[in-house]
Amino acid sequence: MRAHKFVSKIHKWVGLIVGIQFLCWTLGGVVMTWIPIEEVRGEHNLSVQEPGPIQAEKLGSLLSSLGNPDIMSVRTRLIAGEAAADVSFADGSTALYSIASGAKLTPLDETLALAVAEADFAGEAGVPTAALLDIAPYDYRGKTPVWQVDMHDEEGTLIYVSPSSGRVVARRNDVWRFYDFFWMLHIMDYDTRDNFNNPLVMVAAGTAFIFALSGLALLIYRFGRRDFGLKPKKSVRP
Repeated sequence: MRAHKFVSKIHKWVGLIVGIQFLCWTLGGVVMTWIPIEEVRGEHNLSVQEPGPIQAEKLGSLLSSLGNPDIMSVRTRLIAGEAAADVSFADGSTALYSIASGAKLTPLDETLALAVAEADFAGEAGVPTAALLDIAPYDYRGKTPVWQVDMHDEEGTLIYVSPSSGRVVARRNDVWRFYDFFWMLHIMDYDTRDNFNNPLVMVAAGTAFIFALSGLALLIYRFGRRDFGLKPKKSVRP
């Protein structure tokens, strides 16, 4: 009986400590399993840009116009519907060039950043606006500076475009922000919201293990042989 009371007391006080976090974990799990991840990532509004053929002559002319730098690699891709060459140099630098005109496209200006975001977005947008950010907002955790393009749609879509690579590096919307709030509660990282191994969640997980272990011990105490039909019930005499 002493052991039973001791385990019961541990279970009660540990449950008081981690009970709210248990609720947050469960609620976060419900939110994360019910909302399609494609909507969170904004992929349901993603416009697929099919690559087109590249004229080798124009690409050769572009590379010749660069002079004689040590080039490590050349990759062709579309940027806002225009064929471009992504060139990596031996010194570690990269640059993006228009294959048609040979003009250097990076770092992207506002007009081109808007064009990249609009080409990436397949939803119903208003009149997009762009702002170059040097400090990352709470819903973007990548490198800065970065272009933040507000699509002014009903879903509150923000598209982040890297000025150095010309690529879309993040898509955010109201569903993502709702999801991210519960993700923060789930991993208990209330600052950057991306550290799943922070000390707070580690302590909470260890405490939750003690809670589960003490609960299992209480079950052992409270179950008897009669519960499993191993001990015959006492007959009542008439």
